[in-house]
Amino acid sequence: MYRKGIMLLLSMLLLAGCWDERLYKNASVVTLVGVDGYIGAYKGYYAYPNTAAQQNEVIEADGISPRDVRNQANLKVEQTLDLSELSTILVSDQTVREPLYDILDIYFRDPQNPISIKIAVTEGDVKPFIELTKDLAGGAGGYYERFMESTEENTIFPKLDLQTVGSMLFEQTIDIALPYIQLSEDKKHAVAAGVALFSGQTFTGTILTPKQSLTMLLLMNQPSKQARMSYMWKHDGKSMPITADVIHIKRQWTVNEELKRIDMDYLIEVEIEEFAHDHLYKDPVFKEVQQLIQDHVQGEFEEVLRILQGQQSDTLGIGRYIRAYHSKMFQKDWHAVYASLQLVPSVQVKIIRTGVLR
Repeated sequence: MYRKGIMLLLSMLLLAGCWDERLYKNASVVTLVGVDGYIGAYKGYYAYPNTAAQQNEVIEADGISPRDVRNQANLKVEQTLDLSELSTILVSDQTVREPLYDILDIYFRDPQNPISIKIAVTEGDVKPFIELTKDLAGGAGGYYERFMESTEENTIFPKLDLQTVGSMLFEQTIDIALPYIQLSEDKKHAVAAGVALFSGQTFTGTILTPKQSLTMLLLMNQPSKQARMSYMWKHDGKSMPITADVIHIKRQWTVNEELKRIDMDYLIEVEIEEFAHDHLYKDPVFKEVQQLIQDHVQGEFEEVLRILQGQQSDTLGIGRYIRAYHSKMFQKDWHAVYASLQLVPSVQVKIIRTGVLR
């Protein structure tokens, strides 16, 4: 029995080990990838940290496909590119006019790639956005990842990653809207410019502004930690700002199959975060401010729905709802059906918090 115990212990020691061990010292750990071009003429950018120089190195390569680009890039580095820590992919707005999955395919096929990668569309070429991160001490991809996550918390960018984007690209019943970023005037930092609308796998060429993007996310019933709306209120010949933060949304869609009409009812509960006039607790002022916000939101909902239908971009997932509950209305060419629907929003705003001042 004692001998068997020793043999078992020795076997465990011999068997233990990292047979799939991958040492970062033997690889260039890429955190940010950029893609320009089209099938047959792609250009790729790979940013990885240089700990000795306390900055990020960027490798450029050309190829006929994303995989070929990576193969060509590997010929230019002393250590093989490792994308297991990749956090962000940037794609130019011209490149996404072709099917997006052509670019993303290689990231799904490699099990070592994370599925939480953030994806964003850049205004113009990707190269300036990649070079922006060269002098950062931290990971280049981490900069854009944090940037997008903070913008998500303000209900400007939808919460998307590689996994969710990939699952939606092959669905006819819902479309994606990807973060759209610009460079600031001094070219020193990125700016959230709204979202790029897709119809199927391709970019429509239409950008929703940050304010319109927030409206779209409210229509989707996806407010994040903060969803602030600001308007000007005119009172006694003066104009003053009002800022409201969305607390809760209740949504109900009613479908009329014969008329191909959807009545979209929204109850939006808000908190007033800015109101320098005071006296909001008084009933006439309270009702006037509440009606002002409601009228503005109503108009914004109608505007964004017109844009989405005009671009045949079903980011709200109306197709999913129709297919699940009104299957007779659903057709294979859903985008054409979607564009012809009567979408009638109706908004009711309710102020439930006014702050601590009386």
